[in-house]
Amino acid sequence: MKKILKLKLFLAIFVLTVFLFPGELFSESWLKVDIPEEEQTWIDTSHWENRPVWVETGYCKDTLRREWVDTSYTVNRGYWDTESYNVWVTSGYRHYYTASRWINTSHWERRWRNVKTWVSANLTIYVRCSSYGWSVYSFASSRKRDCIINYKGNRYKAHKWVIDYRPARGGRVYAVKYRCYRKEVAVRRYYNVWVTSGYRQYYTASRWIDTSHRERRTRKVWVDTSYTVSQGYWNEHVDRIWVDTSHFENRAVWVEDGYYTSPISGEVTVEKNPGYIFTKWHQDYNGEECSMDLKVKWKLDNSKLLPGEDEKKISYIYIYEEVCRYKSRGIEKVTIFKGNIPPSSKGSINTTTKFEHSGSEDSMLHIYLYGENGESAHIYFYNPINVYRSINIGLVGSSSDANTWLGGNSYGTIQF
Repeated sequence: MKKILKLKLFLAIFVLTVFLFPGELFSESWLKVDIPEEEQTWIDTSHWENRPVWVETGYCKDTLRREWVDTSYTVNRGYWDTESYNVWVTSGYRHYYTASRWINTSHWERRWRNVKTWVSANLTIYVRCSSYGWSVYSFASSRKRDCIINYKGNRYKAHKWVIDYRPARGGRVYAVKYRCYRKEVAVRRYYNVWVTSGYRQYYTASRWIDTSHRERRTRKVWVDTSYTVSQGYWNEHVDRIWVDTSHFENRAVWVEDGYYTSPISGEVTVEKNPGYIFTKWHQDYNGEECSMDLKVKWKLDNSKLLPGEDEKKISYIYIYEEVCRYKSRGIEKVTIFKGNIPPSSKGSINTTTKFEHSGSEDSMLHIYLYGENGESAHIYFYNPINVYRSINIGLVGSSSDANTWLGGNSYGTIQF
């Protein structure tokens, strides 16, 4: 009896410590991703195609041919004669004089100034609680207007949530969460200024004075009086010639084709509610069967596409869980989502799943995102399916972290 009282007292102290004075939540990098080993992926589009193929055929045929045999000849004769002709004589001289020119030394100068701007940020700040405590009372949170806050000497734009909850047992839970998405930073902005300058330079220049002219000259030339005598006769003979009957035929031809595409890269955010997942044989706070709400958001990075490559979009999603059942009952595969979606480079999908059986801390949830051209990204994380409502704690305590074998992860982002 005394042992039971000690156990109840220990459990009461544990619950008060967790819920009234929440510590740090399980926050290790729980999302994992398979990164492609190669920078480019070969997409094979080889196929059979009906194409016209040139078929070489023919036969030999005897043909009577009649040819003209040319016996013409040329009589070469002529005489020398004297003729006059004009020739162009190139001459001249160079005239030097003093000239001036403007030397333009105008140029651009690089200058800079400091300006303040907002950049992307990813920071969550909890006031009066930790991430674990927030997840416990997240059902009582409410969204407030976005605001600008100062944190550790920096200014942030943030989404704001507030928990102001009075439990039935008494007391008050008040906490604030800021989800910072913009940070104010000072950056150096460069700009160019055109500076006009120059000077006049004197130099010795020259120009060519042309005195070219025509001159009358004489030369000896050969006057050709040759002529040709045209004559010949016809000759008949039989030739064996090749009659070409080659033609095109339509045949099925295997066309090897394909192209390289860069792997998809970007960012995936996973939101899981509740943090601890139970089988459907348990009831939630509303008296309904326990389930898991899963939201997957993706945003692809299309800044590193190959020349001429189209923007990458997700068009097919496959999500499932491998439930590692207790007592060596094997692995149960539970399909959460499988199908096509409207292609998009930025989007999200919401699912709700009920689990029939419980699973150990080795149970794993897999998320496969497929691009339109066959590229894929694989994100996965451990997701136990719990079967008990409370944590079993021995009298001497336990050295293992309950979050490891109960789950407890609710929000995570990973880049690939």
